[in-house]
Parts: sequence; C-alpha cells; structure tokens
Amino acid sequence: MQSIIPLAAMSEISFRTFYGRAVRRHGDPPAQAFLLGFDSEPIRADKSLYDLAGWARSDPALAAALLERPTAELAGCQRTGAAPEGVDDVLWQEWRLAFKEHLDLYGHAVYNLDFATPVPADDPSAQLETVKFYLRGQGTDPHERQRQLTERREELTREMAARLGPRRRALFHRLLKWAQETAPAREDALADVGLAWPLMRRMLLELGRRLVDSHVVAAPDDVFWLRHQELRSAVEFGLAEPGAPAAVVIAGAARPVRAAAVEDRRMLWRGQAKANAPQMLPESKWMERSFGSWMPAGSQHQAGDVIKGAGASSGKVTAPARVLRGPGDFGQMRPGEVLVARITTPAWTPLFAMASAVVTDVGGPLSHSSIVAREYGIPAVLGTGVATQRLSSGQRIAVDGDAGTGTMERP
Repeated sequence: MQSIIPLAAMSEISFRTFYGRAVRRHGDPPAQAFLLGFDSEPIRADKSLYDLAGWARSDPALAAALLERPTAELAGCQRTGAAPEGVDDVLWQEWRLAFKEHLDLYGHAVYNLDFATPVPADDPSAQLETVKFYLRGQGTDPHERQRQLTERREELTREMAARLGPRRRALFHRLLKWAQETAPAREDALADVGLAWPLMRRMLLELGRRLVDSHVVAAPDDVFWLRHQELRSAVEFGLAEPGAPAAVVIAGAARPVRAAAVEDRRMLWRGQAKANAPQMLPESKWMERSFGSWMPAGSQHQAGDVIKGAGASSGKVTAPARVLRGPGDFGQMRPGEVLVARITTPAWTPLFAMASAVVTDVGGPLSHSSIVAREYGIPAVLGTGVATQRLSSGQRIAVDGDAGTGTMERP
C-alpha cells in the first residue's frame, strides 16, 4: 500500500502531464482512456459474479430461486448448506461450492477500515444482489466491456504514437507503460488490505462466543468493542469451553460483566459516525500542498442546489440518488440510481454495475472510485465533502462528470 499507491499516482500524473502538453490535440480523448481495459482484482471479481449468474441461468429452477427468494434467506442457505425450496439439493450444493470459491478468492475485500464491519466472506448479500442483477439481464457483460475498452485503448495508442517523432514517441510509450503497469497493481493492493480479515474475524468471533459463555459480553460480536487489556484479563481469568456452563459469573451480576462498556462504546461510535470527516489527516497546509491535488476536497459549507467536487469520469446523467452509509444499506440500491457514498473501496465495486453515476464525499481523480467509474463508463464526481449530507435517497440529481458538479432537482 505505502509503495504501490504513491507510485501509481506519480505514474498517472506523469503520463497525464506529458500527454496533455506534448500529445493531446483538440477533440482527443483524456489521458485516462489509455489506462482502461486492464484486469485488476475488483474487475475479476465482477466478471466472476457475471459468470456465476450465467451458470445459474442454465437451470430454470435455480435461477428462479435466486431471483425470487429474499437475499437474506439465500445468504443463510449459503451458510448452512440447506437448499432453497424447489431447488434440487445436488444442484444447490454445486452452486454453493462455486459461490464459495468466489468468496474464497474475493471475499476479503473490505468495505471500510472498521474491523467490526463484516467483509463479503462473512455476509455475501451484496454479491448475491449483483448475481440477481445480472440474472435479470441488466447491466453489461464485463468481459465484452473490457474487450471493447482494450481495443479502443490500443487503437488510440497507435494513433497518438503515429503523430510523434522518435524521441517523443519513445517517451510516450515509456510513460504510458509505467502508468498501465501500476494502475491495476494499485487496485490489487487496495483489494488485498483485508486479506487476513475473514480468518481473523472468525477467530475473534469464536473468542466472542466463549466470552458470552463466560458471562463477559452479551453477544459474540461484542468482542470487537472490547479493549485489548480487557480481552487479556478475561482470557487469563479463564474462559468457558464451547457449550460449557458459564465459568466466569460475578456474584449478583444481572448482566454480563462488560455489557455496559460495550453499549457506551457503541453509542459513542454511532455519534462519531455522523461527524463530517476531514478529507485528509493531519489537517495542515503542508498536507494540502503535498497531497491536495491527489484528493481534492470540496467545501463543506456549500449552499444552493449545486454540489461541487472533482470530475473524475466524464459523462452526464440525471437520476435518483441512493445514499449508502455502508454495506448494511447495499440492499437498497436499485439499478440506474446514482451511488452516493462517503468513499468507496474495491468491495463496493459490485454496486458500480448497477449505478448510473457515482458521487462521493472523499476521493479524487486518482482514487479507486474514479478508476472503476471510468471502467464502467459512468460519470463520477468525487471529493464533494458534503454529498451524503446534502442529498437524500430518491432525490433526483444531475451529475456532470466533466464539470465536476451535481445539481439537485427540487420537487
């Protein structure tokens, strides 16, 4: 992360600068067009979900069950192995194994850096929603989209190189190759931040279950709200074995020992989650001068109907907004809506297949959101600072990815 992300940013900035000053003419595409059509982990995950939908479509009973059953029920069947009503058990086990292989490969992608938030391996609801989306015949074939982007990129490369002299052509190819190699690597690095999280979360939740049996916490996931020393003290005092009677019960205690502390910390977290986060930390002029161009921030005091940010993917779309605070809201997303979020990570990529545009509080032309939005060919306005506070789900917004604006439509 610390090496790949700055390297990818520098390579893209270097190529964009050279292209803009020495190559591009009026009417030529932006520099980002030369960086599209490459494989990365989020794109491979999307293609995997599309292929799973195609696999399910070959059996009418399985396809009908996936489309008609609630996503929560399907996630439960995936977890327990029980086939949905009307689906042959052998067929379901084959599907379940194929979907599990997808989660084994891509289920570690994190939605945010809050370790208490389940990853797709824990809760695959968003992935199942994307399978349903593709099963309905919505969206575009990611394999074909990538093929078209690759052909267009190669055609543009030949066209631009042909107009340059030997020295400029050599520099053009060298800078382009550097940018094309590092951009997908950045996405892979971001996707693998949570590589160990599924296993670590399973281990901690097992510890949480033993803490419940030992009357320390009320629910297994309360373990995420305890401090390290509190965990150490509980373990050293002695935990109950799985299924054994409570081993640590304080005389006269009507509630688990740490229940009040967990509730207080959850309440504090809910309040802090509503805070308007700064674009970067620490907040200083040096940080702004050094990294402001990477992650430009819109004013957090914007008034009027126009929200301003950085145009990160071109195009114009007018559609209802869908404000998502986190993975718990993913099921609310409907095809054709404008995805509005504080920030997105590779785990959010399945939603880009449904979205008509993307607007975020945090981000810039070099962020994950911009790269994926360009791959999907949808407008993106990032780094607005206020989108999730100013917009509400269902409100129509005109997104202009060239101007970097979102204009709210009044009823």
